[in-house]
Amino acid sequence: MSGLYIHLPFCRRKCLYCGFMSLDVYDEALIRRYFDALLADLAHTGKTAFDTLYIGGGTPSAVPPLMLDYFLAELFKNVSVQGEFTVEANPESLSADFLRTIRAYGAGRLSMGCQSTDDNVLRLLGRLHDRDAVFSAYDLAGKHLPDADINLDLIFDIPKAPPEAARRSMEEICALQPEHISAYSYSFDTGYLAEEGETADSMFLEVKHYLGSKGYAKYEISNFAHKGHESRHNINYWKLGDFTGIGASAWSLENHPDKRIHRGKTKDVNIYLADPSSYDEISVTEQTELLKESMVFGLRMTEGVDISALSAFYNRRDSELDEKISRLIGEGLLEWKTGKIALTEKGELLAESVSEFLW
Repeated sequence: MSGLYIHLPFCRRKCLYCGFMSLDVYDEALIRRYFDALLADLAHTGKTAFDTLYIGGGTPSAVPPLMLDYFLAELFKNVSVQGEFTVEANPESLSADFLRTIRAYGAGRLSMGCQSTDDNVLRLLGRLHDRDAVFSAYDLAGKHLPDADINLDLIFDIPKAPPEAARRSMEEICALQPEHISAYSYSFDTGYLAEEGETADSMFLEVKHYLGSKGYAKYEISNFAHKGHESRHNINYWKLGDFTGIGASAWSLENHPDKRIHRGKTKDVNIYLADPSSYDEISVTEQTELLKESMVFGLRMTEGVDISALSAFYNRRDSELDEKISRLIGEGLLEWKTGKIALTEKGELLAESVSEFLW
């Protein structure tokens, strides 16, 4: 399986907590130059066929629809996408023209960042939209993308935000019945609210059980879906399949029989525009580490990891890794589940520590 990720860094305003690479000062001339750089970047890879396409950001819906139409028209002259096509959006910039544009090119999945339906929480996070915009944007998306899967993002464990606000947000989002929900514990990527510290009692398990009771099966650490509506593009990431990333800050992964190559683009848009085909970072996972890396990433999936199949695929067994797995099972952090190694609920709460220990 092969995925294509395209990063559009443009935002109307950067949220206070957001650690993703984005710009909130730009003009149409810069957007046009950036689109041309993306096309040159893609041409340099020599790749033309993909199983999935994901356009993220930034806020793709902040781009003027006519300019996005230009880019997509040029893009699909050069590539074919056989499967899932996802585009990200935010409520404040979602428009009928944007939705008509992406539908015309076959987008079948919209991922919308609402984060909360509580106005006080939205202001705390620095979001541009209010709670009413969440519901009006969802209705607009349903009207113009009637056959598409819609994902809504939620954030919980936000410092200074009462747990009840997150509970109401979950209830209201579930009432909309989107096909997919991504629920993330608050991250201190930018240091915003860091002085408050992490919340004393995480809502992680409460969120998991509530969404499960409403028909959303958890299939990854932070992702829930109605059966058959999981994100194929993101599953490919977690299973370390090949993917190509174009745009500032985008990453690519390429598998070889004896190694796995990760390549990252610069986060500086001006440097990217000057040489879109170059890479700022390159790391190589050698043969001895391939099994371990597959294990660490694979544990993000609720189904777990078939360690025997991985060992056979890489034609090696890692005795040190086996010992660590046994220790984590003894500590109640990992368990055998239908022939695979998976995180327990306790392990899910400490997933980052489990990954660090295994690595």
